Amino acid sequence: MRITSDILEQTIVRNKEIKREIEGIINCIDIRYKTVRILSPEKQALQILKEHHLIQLPILDDDWGGAIRKLPNGKKVFVINTAQPRVYQYFIYWHEIYHLIADFEESSLHLISTEFDLRERKADYFASQMLLGSDVYEYYFKLDKTLGFIQKIMHCMDMFKAPYKAVLIQLYESAKEKENKDLMQDIKNNFDIKLDQVMLESLFKELALDVTLVQPSDIIDFGDLKVRIDEKRQSDESVEMYKDHQEFINHFKKRLEGFKSE
Repeated sequence: MRITSDILEQTIVRNKEIKREIEGIINCIDIRYKTVRILSPEKQALQILKEHHLIQLPILDDDWGGAIRKLPNGKKVFVINTAQPRVYQYFIYWHEIYHLIADFEESSLHLISTEFDLRERKADYFASQMLLGSDVYEYYFKLDKTLGFIQKIMHCMDMFKAPYKAVLIQLYESAKEKENKDLMQDIKNNFDIKLDQVMLESLFKELALDVTLVQPSDIIDFGDLKVRIDEKRQSDESVEMYKDHQEFINHFKKRLEGFKSE
């Protein structure tokens, strides 16, 4: 189920119910990955995923953010769709890390949508806390009062490197706690607005913000998969299977590069 203004209140109630559990997962991150804690949130997430078999590929599907594949040996492979704007990628990094830590998925294949699904509220709430925390409310009210609501949200997206709806949900939660009904109504009035990449780029340029955040990275990186195939190939060039695997990866990469240039 996609989150709309009609179920925003229900979403906030759900967040309150799972808040303590998510705080426990965040504490686990701080302890387990303290060596990468000094990095920015998105860099920290990327580093964690790279330690756990991350593959990055541009896939031309607006509704496909990524996937988690559990292998027969119990290990997980994480796939990020780099054809999505970077702010969505950063959110999905942390969404996936929730599943890495909580081992929440029940099937061997877990698909991740770029829209927010209430069935994945725990992972989404965890991701929003890692990127936004409670600081977004305070930052919003420090912005120039001459800016319109949407312009302020663009500034929040730029500052916290988080998607539009993630910013609105977190901001609404804080506004509700502080009984700021005017802000709550502004959020509801603008929650269901569809901002495509062209519109986001235009707004970011107009406000002199980092436009690359709302653009795809189109990174092609097979990570450990390519490294291990290359190592196997070098260790025994006579094995045809290793050669076939290496040629497949190289051919697949060239095809992806071809799609990017079209």
